[in-house]
Parts: sequence; structure tokens; C-alpha cells
Amino acid sequence: MYLNCHSYHSLRYGTLSPEGLVKSAVEKNIDCLVLTDINNTSCAYDFVRECNSMNVRPVLGIEFRTKEGNLLYIGIAKNNKGFYELNNFFTKHSLDNTLLPDRAPVFEEAYIIYRNNQIDPDKLRENEFIGIAPYELPKLYTSSLKEYMEKLVMLNTVTFSNAEGYEAHC
Repeated sequence: MYLNCHSYHSLRYGTLSPEGLVKSAVEKNIDCLVLTDINNTSCAYDFVRECNSMNVRPVLGIEFRTKEGNLLYIGIAKNNKGFYELNNFFTKHSLDNTLLPDRAPVFEEAYIIYRNNQIDPDKLRENEFIGIAPYELPKLYTSSLKEYMEKLVMLNTVTFSNAEGYEAHC
């Protein structure tokens, strides 16, 4: 399962259509996929429909970023109520034209993933985790994070599937 996939609805980041994203997952024998477009959920319906047609379990979320484009956290819905919580939170800030907080609020039905060094691991709530990128794995052997293994998740963002997509992404 990939926890942080972007479609082309993540402007300047993702290059894949919802159909292309799911097709790529099927080709790699992935049976569950998490769509976390940046600051939007506009392709959720198309993504879920495509996943259902190809026997891939769809999971929805949002990658929350600042107006400058810096990653704050990734929210992943456990269920429809969690997707509502994430959307309600983002919509309120958008309509009120207020900045997203550096720390996610308490969500009852959603998981939150922070990047390494964004938050003290001792202050993580039950539903919060730290995402580790593939290039960070070798550093875990000497990191204090190895004491928090139950709070670590692999975070390998999917934004393109081939060299052409990489060029478009760049």
C-alpha cells in the first residue's frame, strides 16, 4: 500500500490521472491505494470508482500544505466520517482564509502523518505517526526514532509512474 499518492489534481506535483494511478497500482500488484492530493479532494469520486472497477481498495485523504507549498501533515481517513472530518477542517480554513495550523487538530476517524523532525515523537497522539522516506531508512540504525518503531510508517510519495511523468513533474 502507498500512503501518499497524488493525481494530477495536485497541481505542480502529480502527473497521473485517477485512472492512470490505479492502473499503475494494478500493474504492481498493489491491492490498496491511498489518494492524498495536495489541499484538495476533487478527484475522490473518480478515484474510488476506478479502484472499485479494478478491485483495488481505495482510501482517501488530504496532504495539507502551507500556501508556500511546505508540507504540514498528511491526513488519511479511516472511513467516510474521517473523510468528512478532513474535508470539513480544510474547507473551514479555506472559507475563513486562515492558515492551517502546524499541528493537526484531534481527528476521531483519521490518521495523521508528519514528516521526520516535524514533531517530538513523545507528543504524538494515538492516531499520529511519523513518515519515513526511503532515503531516511539507513539513518534509523543510529536515530533515537528506533525507539518509536510502532509510530513509524513508510512514506514513499507517488506522483508519476515513468520517465515522461518525472519530466512533467520537474
